[in-house]
Amino acid sequence: MILGIATVVVLVLLAVALLPNKKRDGGGNALGGGNSPLHPFSRQLNFRQQQLHEEAEAISDEYQRRANEAWRDELGEKAAALLQTKRTANSRASSKS
Repeated sequence: MILGIATVVVLVLLAVALLPNKKRDGGGNALGGGNSPLHPFSRQLNFRQQQLHEEAEAISDEYQRRANEAWRDELGEKAAALLQTKRTANSRASSKS
């Protein structure tokens, strides 16, 4: 479930990163239009996209780490409960014999 949430978060962040670029590219500017290869903000936009991508990956990695940690904790608790149940069953069986 947490992995699914992390995936959704990454997809939303990537969508948000791409939407402002389309809005800026659609309009003209004083330096020759939005489709100019010498767009003055292209370097900043690429840097911002890279930052957002890195942030999305960091968030995804953190959610994955937390999910793995929670899974290991839950697995340990279940294993301990099963072992304790098995020990009590074995001790009851040995005391009846």
